[in-house]
Amino acid sequence: MGAQERSSTISIGSVADERLRLRELTGAAPLGGSLLRSISTRSPRLTPDTGAPRIAWTLVLPEQRYTYNSNLPYSLNDGALWAGRGSNLSVVTGVRAEWGPVRLFILPEITSSENQYFTPPDTLLRRVVAGRNAWSSPWHPFPQSIDLPFRFGHGPRDSFRWGQSSLTADVGPVTVGASTENEWWGPGMRNALLLSSNAEGFPKIFVRTARPVETRFGDFEGRWLSGYTRTSEFYYPTGSRGQNSISMLALTWRPPSANLVVGAARSVWAYMPGPQRLLGRAAYVFRDVGQPNAWPYAIGAETTGPDQLLSLFWRWVLPADAFEFYGEWGRAEFPVSLRDFLVHPNHTQGYTLGLQWLGEPRWADVRLRAQGEATFLEQSTTFRQRLIGSWYTSRAVNEGYTHRGQVLGAAIGPGSSSQFLALGVFAGKWDADLYVSRIRWLEDARSQQTPYPGYIGDGERGACEHDVSFLPGIRASALTRFGDVRLEYSAGWRLNVFFTHPSPCWQPLERNRDERNRSLSLTFTPITF
Repeated sequence: MGAQERSSTISIGSVADERLRLRELTGAAPLGGSLLRSISTRSPRLTPDTGAPRIAWTLVLPEQRYTYNSNLPYSLNDGALWAGRGSNLSVVTGVRAEWGPVRLFILPEITSSENQYFTPPDTLLRRVVAGRNAWSSPWHPFPQSIDLPFRFGHGPRDSFRWGQSSLTADVGPVTVGASTENEWWGPGMRNALLLSSNAEGFPKIFVRTARPVETRFGDFEGRWLSGYTRTSEFYYPTGSRGQNSISMLALTWRPPSANLVVGAARSVWAYMPGPQRLLGRAAYVFRDVGQPNAWPYAIGAETTGPDQLLSLFWRWVLPADAFEFYGEWGRAEFPVSLRDFLVHPNHTQGYTLGLQWLGEPRWADVRLRAQGEATFLEQSTTFRQRLIGSWYTSRAVNEGYTHRGQVLGAAIGPGSSSQFLALGVFAGKWDADLYVSRIRWLEDARSQQTPYPGYIGDGERGACEHDVSFLPGIRASALTRFGDVRLEYSAGWRLNVFFTHPSPCWQPLERNRDERNRSLSLTFTPITF
């Protein structure tokens, strides 16, 4: 029995979601819906599609995730939870119901973070950006502006959110609805450029295809949403909160009789006075935003116009070999001309490349499994010829591409890069992997000593060395009689944490600060009786 058959919901990144992807890898499940995912589309229906409508409902038992960080915060794809130092807990529970074409998920999320104190370097405390909160990012002043606190306050944090809740109705070939659920756009397993589960799901209204639209040219799927994001209480000095609109559109195409899916997506966000304008902002995804981060205007000029991100992605599956190759390529700006694209095709680009392989059954159905993924969001080399911004930061929208202080896209954050490699075994009811991960954090902040002409820095902006995490670890999951269990543990190092190496750069390496950090994550999803 697969994990997806034991639960009434399949949340993004869960054991059930991972096993459903493996079924797609081997051809046991269709690829439809695999690149535009959410809990409401991934979860099986409670009632059959045929017959007279009837009301069906079920309790969703608490899905619990516990995370412990020994010395430093470490939080990737944790949704509403920000996993600081110490113990952290997230619980999603509630009820779901159906009546004919109408589906309701009431799945609030409760989070708790111990958020213990950790010692920041003196240079970090001295570099609070003028007009910002003391906890705001010191590496992202205007124009590379973003709401990305390095710590969420000075003590324990508890929250209650609507979490993975949604209300939808099928209207012919499309589904309309409203939700606060997380969505994952793209084929990545650890990072998605435009939309992931790294931040809390933002409130949105949407229209999407109810099922793949089959034509002689292949199968098509699409999603169009309009929502709003909130500023964290750690951005403005007073703790006040603003809000921004976000309009997104994604389309995927699967050619006839092919195990290939390709897609494209665009996201446009802008300052919004109030959520009452939400419906009117839906068309912003078609709007020409220009190049707000290219600095074509006078030095120091700000704008309240919109900003954008766009991506192209694909997933190619070879079921006979149980192998998949996938990727996502994005830009923060459209090229201004064909010549511009031919000369600078990598301008403002970011990308993810990955693969997964499942070997032939051996040793009583135990199979080898290999996974690899690399994401690159550091500034392209074109910054030597033309002024550019940094992924997820913005001069047009001060809070950047975030919701409540966490990036909506790739979990590694602005101007970063990562590599991940895992090798292990997979069986019917359990799996285990050894992995190694490397993340180079906020590299754009280190390299941009003069972010725009005329900038006068504080003498410390151009850090001498990189801030890098090296994380070897182990992870395992099992289907037990009580539910699905996942355990992950890493014991790694963060080298030159927070760019500690002091200026001038000839200072000896012994002045660096390297920090050991141990992270433990335990997730339990009860079965549905």
